[in-house]
Amino acid sequence: MGPAQQRLVLATLALSAGSPVTSESLIDCVWDRAPHGARRTLHVLISRIRRLMDSVPACDDIRLLRRSGGYVLQIPPDRVDAHRFSRLTTEAAAPGLDPGERAVLLSEALQLWRGEPLAGLPGDWAARTRQEWRQRHISAAVDWAGYELATGRTNEVVGPLAALTGEYPLEEPLTEALMRALCAAGRSAEAVQSYTRFQARLASELGIDPDPRLQSLYLAALRGEVDGAYALTSRDR
Repeated sequence: MGPAQQRLVLATLALSAGSPVTSESLIDCVWDRAPHGARRTLHVLISRIRRLMDSVPACDDIRLLRRSGGYVLQIPPDRVDAHRFSRLTTEAAAPGLDPGERAVLLSEALQLWRGEPLAGLPGDWAARTRQEWRQRHISAAVDWAGYELATGRTNEVVGPLAALTGEYPLEEPLTEALMRALCAAGRSAEAVQSYTRFQARLASELGIDPDPRLQSLYLAALRGEVDGAYALTSRDR
């Protein structure tokens, strides 16, 4: 989709799809320190994006319009994975659903996740946005695991959680969810090993100990007393 600045403009507009974004906000997202002539450069980037969209048949239903001091990307929300993810996680939190229904919605949301958000894009805004979406990804994964465990679908949980703890080795909620899933699968020894690896890495990289909640889970795992039916979700923390 072109140079980094062009992709930053498009990413900012896509994350705010359907809502106007001021030129000032776009400039702040593209440049940590706006150069002289940033507004003129922004207009050039917008023109390039429009020409590119005009050349792609799949973009026939997408419009980049000027609106009240800024721009708005008009696109069906479900064409943007971030908006689909938000919709599905919101639906999963709605009242009246059973754990299985919530798990299905969250599984669909997690399947939208493909690599790092805004991969390769520089700047403070991109870094903050990446971190925000990582946390949303982790929360959705923890919620999904909790609902799956509540329905007894233990085998479906361990593999994805193990992969995510490898990707985010210092995220305590993921380690807790993995430990609970392993205990529910009758693999308490592996849950204990997961804790000791996490504890060692936390001490090595951050110089701190795990949260008392996780320490208590570790001791319970040693005694074989973890309730595998417990539905851990991010809202329990």
